Amino acid sequence: MQILKTKNDLQKIQGDTKLAFVPTMGALHEGHLSLVKIAQSYAKKVIVSIFVNPTQFGPNEDLSKYPRTIEDDIKKLESLNVDFLFLPDASELYPQGLEITHFANKELSEALCGLNRPGHFDGVCTVVYKLFDLIKPDYAIFGQKDYQQLLIIKDMVKTEQIMLEIIEAEIFREADGLAMSSRNIYLSPEQRLIAPKLNKALKSVAQGKQSIDEAKLDLISLGFELDYLETRRNRVFVAAKLGSTRLIDNISLSAMIPLLNN
Repeated sequence: MQILKTKNDLQKIQGDTKLAFVPTMGALHEGHLSLVKIAQSYAKKVIVSIFVNPTQFGPNEDLSKYPRTIEDDIKKLESLNVDFLFLPDASELYPQGLEITHFANKELSEALCGLNRPGHFDGVCTVVYKLFDLIKPDYAIFGQKDYQQLLIIKDMVKTEQIMLEIIEAEIFREADGLAMSSRNIYLSPEQRLIAPKLNKALKSVAQGKQSIDEAKLDLISLGFELDYLETRRNRVFVAAKLGSTRLIDNISLSAMIPLLNN
């Protein structure tokens, strides 16, 4: 696996071969690796980026504490025979300083996570646009766990007429239903036992077994501090803190139809 750190490094690998791209912030888990495997099914060459993007973190968020496990990440990517790892410094992506250069669609961004994280999706759009512009991939793979982010990026690609295809990947889960996340390592053993209740609440609402208000009360009684639990775009979305760890998840209402008919 080649490790690339600069724009010049990237230019050396760009050619006629199709390229699939998996953007990450590192602390890789099986969910990330599932995206890599999907990327490998779309293109002969795969590039993964690891960059903890400062502009998508608010002043009271966990930028300084965000998990960084680069040596372990490299081993995991090498085990999958990834072709390239893009590992830039902040100065490579933000040569003029940490300024926002691309803004998220307001209709999509000023709800759900956007309500309590102002500017977050502008930071996401800025860094993703920069990465697309530097890497010039044919495909980019994003998971559905950050579904709002996925919609915003797809909108940006369409609006900016970026010549690539966004590939959606289903949420990769632990055996007990907890959506995989780099932040899950923050959970204490006791919190880790409680965390899967988020997904159970989503299923309960989607199947009509509980109202949203009933599910909210149950989650609060378990110790969750809810940001939101609501339905939008034929999905049920939830974001909540368990201790200091912020967890998000969502589920498609249409995916529950077969269960309802059984």
